[in-house]
Amino acid sequence: MIRVGLIDTTIQGFHGSMVRYRDQLATALSETGSIVVSIHRLGMQSETFSATPPRFRMWRHHLHVWRAARRIDVSDLDVLHVLDGSFGYVVQANLEKPTVCTVHDIIPRLQLAGDFPSAPKIGRGAAWLINQSLRGISKATVAVSDSQSTADDLARFAIEPRQGTQVVPLAVEPGLFRLDAASKQDVPSRYLFHLGNNGFYKNRLGAIEILERIRPSLDVSLVLAGPPLDDALRTRVESSKCRDRISIITNPDQEKLCELYKNATAFVFPSLYEGFGWPPLEAMSVGCPVVTSNAGSLPEVVGDAGAVLNVGDYQAMARACEKLVECESLRQEMTTKGFQQAESFSLDQLGRRMKSIYQELSVDSHG
Repeated sequence: MIRVGLIDTTIQGFHGSMVRYRDQLATALSETGSIVVSIHRLGMQSETFSATPPRFRMWRHHLHVWRAARRIDVSDLDVLHVLDGSFGYVVQANLEKPTVCTVHDIIPRLQLAGDFPSAPKIGRGAAWLINQSLRGISKATVAVSDSQSTADDLARFAIEPRQGTQVVPLAVEPGLFRLDAASKQDVPSRYLFHLGNNGFYKNRLGAIEILERIRPSLDVSLVLAGPPLDDALRTRVESSKCRDRISIITNPDQEKLCELYKNATAFVFPSLYEGFGWPPLEAMSVGCPVVTSNAGSLPEVVGDAGAVLNVGDYQAMARACEKLVECESLRQEMTTKGFQQAESFSLDQLGRRMKSIYQELSVDSHG
């Protein structure tokens, strides 16, 4: 029996992709047998975080995480697993145990390198924190990346844990979106769908650019889902020649997401970079054709099951969407391929791959 401590650095009470990864991994491991999982929550409470002045929130949270990491009782654990490489410095709090650190992406390091000229500038304090986390990842026994793309990024910046980096893709949970729950209430008759936040790399703006390049005669709309639009995006929508065909749905629940995915003509994802990219995988899992950029890991996730086009080539993405509008057989072909592609990202595979890594570390640590 291998005892694994999952180190959760999320803000307690908030929900997001890191909470999803934690729960997904815990579920996958519970089904493998011979792995006993404990979850160690280091993040501050959401009420405390929200009550902190915005300019101090990040620093207070990171300080809270570091102090909590140093207090973890690791005596009964065989392996530690830091779930978010953005907090890679946590590795250095307990170096006496074999440690895995999952790196979902290193977008901030790519920003510092100038890979995204239009991205917001990173201040000196944030840059120091980014580098501290990267140094911590290097001190892990093994790094786990969601994709080969992220593994390549780690190698580019010589972030080299003692026993290297292994690629373990994320999964899509079975039954996450019930196909029979999808209806056509409150959605346009023919629409493109985009799900994402206001982060520069999610490129919600790109989805608008795609819509504006589609022939008006096709009468296609766009649905943008996620958090409320920021001021710049709101202004962009209002100034668009297609503004009457753009709908905003704020933070939809799972049932609404199922409806949006299932009934869309295509899921458009013109991302500037992805360490993995759950939304295209979700779309494929419920039969929604995908039109995406080739940024980061997206070619790995989508494969040949969707239209994977050059970053920023909105004209080509618009043409791909037009073909899906006009050709039922193409939609059916992409739907079938999408189902098959999504099946290769299972919880079972996630659990088995992580179990293998833990077993190797446990054997090494016991000599």
